[in-house]
Amino acid sequence: MKFGCFFVGQRPQLHEQYADERKVNPNPVRRTDVEVYEDILKGAVLAEELGFDSVWVAEHAFSEHSIVSSPHSMLAAIAAKTERVNIGVACTIVPWHSPLRMAQDLATLDIISKGRLIVGAGRGYQKREFDIYGLDITESRERLVEGMDIAIRAWTEERFSYDGQFNSFPEVMVLPKPVQSPHPPIWMAVTHSPESVDIAVKNRWGLFTVGSSFFPASPESDQDLINLYYTKMRDSGVASEDITVAAVRNMFVAESEEEALEIMTPRLQWAGDMGEFLRRPLAVLANAGGVKGYENYVNDPFIKPDLLEKRGPESMSAIGNPAKVNETVRDLESRHVTDFLSYMDAGGLSFDEIEGSMRLFAEKVMPNFK
Repeated sequence: MKFGCFFVGQRPQLHEQYADERKVNPNPVRRTDVEVYEDILKGAVLAEELGFDSVWVAEHAFSEHSIVSSPHSMLAAIAAKTERVNIGVACTIVPWHSPLRMAQDLATLDIISKGRLIVGAGRGYQKREFDIYGLDITESRERLVEGMDIAIRAWTEERFSYDGQFNSFPEVMVLPKPVQSPHPPIWMAVTHSPESVDIAVKNRWGLFTVGSSFFPASPESDQDLINLYYTKMRDSGVASEDITVAAVRNMFVAESEEEALEIMTPRLQWAGDMGEFLRRPLAVLANAGGVKGYENYVNDPFIKPDLLEKRGPESMSAIGNPAKVNETVRDLESRHVTDFLSYMDAGGLSFDEIEGSMRLFAEKVMPNFK
């Protein structure tokens, strides 16, 4: 098992998910943009010091769910402050980017970090982000596939031209090339859709999940998407040791479970309310007949909490004393997870608040899996 730190960059300040007065804000803290960014950088440096294997940041826009809207710039700063840990965006929202620009940015990060980049590729799920950017969210899967095709060719071919559904350009030489050959490892975000599993398997990409062990592969099946991916990879001839499954969980370790829950309960309630607020538009459309590519979001646990209750809170978090968190990680390991990524700053936790948790996790959990 490998271990990573994932910093989403939540900034509780305006609390717009409570503007309609449907719920009461349980987490009335305030953070500035500067504080969020400085704490992410501090956390990245500490992660390397403590022996974590990787550091990740999010990419989102237009909400306090995450203010990391320029993640490649943030990774450049992290690369400059560290020497060993792998770095990545979880995930670069491929449909938002010019594929050639994205390929150049990511190759630059691989060079700056001396070959430590992991490419997290995702298609996004927040409809209003797409609306504000002037993009059709129903095209996201096709845009991801085409964008990654262009990026890989940019990294591996001296010159090429392209005539696709969304991008066309004459023969071009794309520089720089990444350090890693033929290109950095690619992990694809899959959270709800079996169709996305098929794309990851076809391309032999790793799987990047946020709660995918929760979601069934089909309505009549209890087989989760992680197991579906693992089975399809094995059936297609990939050896078990060559399969990468990364799972993100809200993580907080304290000396007692009571202390951990006291700190995290209002934070997670705030983050959950934000999650429902951002997913609600897609869920409403899904209930009305579906949104192409997002049909399974009608069964999102932020929209249907009874689904989360059925699977248990451990399906989305690793919170408690070291023994409890160790148990959660061990369960994920039994479900083919190879990389456990700790979501550190849920609800706007500051560096001062997460430092002790990071140290306890590194001291009392990580050694049990090395």
